[in-house]
Amino acid sequence: MKIYELIYAFLIILFDFTVMYMLLDIHLKNIKKLNFIFSLIVFGLSLISSMYVASKYGRGTFTAYFPLLVQAPIYIVYSFVSKYKGTKLFFVFISTFIFSTPVIWSPFIVGAFVNYSIRMMTIASLVTYFVMLIMVHKYIAPLFHYALKNLQKNWVSLSLLPMFYTILSYLTNQYNHTIQKWQETSYFRILILAIIYSSYMLILILFKQTREQFIWKNEQSILTLQMAATKEHISQLKTSQNMASIYRHDLRHHLQYINTCILQSKFEESSNYIVSICSEIEESSVVLYCENDNVNIILSSYITKAKDAGIDMTINAVIPTCIHVATTDLCVVLANGIENAIYACEKTNDKEKKKIKLSCHVKNNKILIQIINFYDEAIEFQDDIPISNEDGHGIGIISIINITKKYKGIYSFVAKDNIFTLRIII
Repeated sequence: MKIYELIYAFLIILFDFTVMYMLLDIHLKNIKKLNFIFSLIVFGLSLISSMYVASKYGRGTFTAYFPLLVQAPIYIVYSFVSKYKGTKLFFVFISTFIFSTPVIWSPFIVGAFVNYSIRMMTIASLVTYFVMLIMVHKYIAPLFHYALKNLQKNWVSLSLLPMFYTILSYLTNQYNHTIQKWQETSYFRILILAIIYSSYMLILILFKQTREQFIWKNEQSILTLQMAATKEHISQLKTSQNMASIYRHDLRHHLQYINTCILQSKFEESSNYIVSICSEIEESSVVLYCENDNVNIILSSYITKAKDAGIDMTINAVIPTCIHVATTDLCVVLANGIENAIYACEKTNDKEKKKIKLSCHVKNNKILIQIINFYDEAIEFQDDIPISNEDGHGIGIISIINITKKYKGIYSFVAKDNIFTLRIII
């Protein structure tokens, strides 16, 4: 019996440490050496003390002190090695023990059919251990990774579900994993666990689908804007070509009039006439910011939008026709960055602060983008990423980050002295 208790304690501890490692998306190469050594020491102490208590005092005592022997060491270890802190870490921490429940219960379920044979219960524990690890790695961990990366708030609310289950388990003495207790409450335990598991998957899947739908709609709106801007750009080109044809046709008449003014010593009148013609030609010309037509279309569209909002927008763009980044991706990044800058400028009443500076150029086969704008309202950051509590906002930032990561680039968001700076290298 003691051997089974040792195997049981070992499996539970190893499973909980492993599952939390998977859910937090930790990589050994990213763990600092001192933190790694500290983690090994804490894990070793937890394992030794747990197996000692389980073998000497039995399963009941081990489960009674489970929070102290296993849960506390796990939280301490991952608070050092995980990049996620606070409520995110707590949510994963409290969820880990829910996913370990099948490993704990499987011996009792199998035991009920084999007269609680120790050998069969041990085999059941081992089989369930590996099956659950595969399930967590393949299906559950990806949903957690997506939520941890993209959800910046409401983690306290999400933690209520696992907290409810944990508190309920303690209040109803469900942590007393003995054969007698299992026989008394098996149906109740399985029902509650099924509800919790279903709720988990439903919430995480719905969150992912909703977030992806928001991103898709955002990208669709940008593509729609790009199409509208393209039509406007083509219309401007046609207008410019028509005006050029007219001026070529009328050039002889203009020169004749100017010559007459000069012969009659009407120099001021001839000068004013030349200025007026130049102004008309300038107004009919299409502004080209760089060699890349798609970038020109996006910039033309947003500089018009900025002007309509009373915002002074200066552009310095040097982007060639052929680039390594997909056109749609570059347009999404630029559109979202400028859109956020315009939104911030619209909220300020100071006309001197209604300014946006954009620079975009290629260096060493990398596209460097910088957008600078003023802001009045305080910007909230989480994990060095600006977040918004307003509905429909914040999706653009996520799109920028995802595209930057797609090309293994670098992004930074800096807010200082009421000046917000977005820098991207892709």
